[in-house]
Amino acid sequence: MLPKNFPSAHFFSTIIFLLSSHFPVSILLEDFHHVECNFPALCDDLGKIEYPFWVDGHKPAGYCGHPAYKLDCWGSKATIEIMNQKYFVINIDYEGHILTIAVDLYHGFFGDMVCPERNATMNSSLFEYTSNTQNATLFYECPPGFEHPETWDFPCFKKYGDQDHAYVVVNTSLATELLCRCGGGTVVIPVLATAAHGLMNHSLDFHQVLGEGFEVKWTSEEGECKGCAESGGGCGYNWCLNQPSCYCPDKPYSTTCPTPKPPPRIAPTPTALYSPKSSST
Repeated sequence: MLPKNFPSAHFFSTIIFLLSSHFPVSILLEDFHHVECNFPALCDDLGKIEYPFWVDGHKPAGYCGHPAYKLDCWGSKATIEIMNQKYFVINIDYEGHILTIAVDLYHGFFGDMVCPERNATMNSSLFEYTSNTQNATLFYECPPGFEHPETWDFPCFKKYGDQDHAYVVVNTSLATELLCRCGGGTVVIPVLATAAHGLMNHSLDFHQVLGEGFEVKWTSEEGECKGCAESGGGCGYNWCLNQPSCYCPDKPYSTTCPTPKPPPRIAPTPTALYSPKSSST
């Protein structure tokens, strides 16, 4: 049995009527995808993480980003995995679609730099190098006399702690000439062209060049998110259909939100015409 002071059904009906009168249905029934994707996750120094990227294990959910652009923000630095290799994320330029990343070569308790053992490669369907990226070639187990005015010694550690070193060449023509002269083979690492110039004029060492990273441009669904955002939607990805989605206030759409219908015109309230009183003679 309800208490005597319990509000009546008429009271609840009145509240619902007032809410529906003062708030649009789109706000009361806003799609949960649209709500979540409008509150992006924060990740270290990168700030807000926007589409196509998303943060593993954090709100909003993965459908607010493209599956291939997952970031890990659990450590001291944000990382992304590309072709089974981990990279530190240094900067994200959403306007230019440019991602600045660096090969993760720091391991061990003291943060020793491990000698790179394999080429850094990109998935061409997701990323392409920018014009500010060039290759640096590392030569291992080179014979005496290999040194050249345009080679730099790079001390590093093998996986199991033994100290080693490589010769670094950023001049691609010279790297081609020196191929097959070293018994330990070569490894190619992308670097910023501006940082490579700093290496050549001795203002940077190769550890610093690696720390600067390199630039790639993400290419998947380029331009589609802009149209969705301009129409009032939040960009996301339908993992079931394996295609981008535009999360709008009412429901998801494929590319953009529909143009809202204009409110119905309200006829003006008729007013009485002014008729002057007749003057008496």
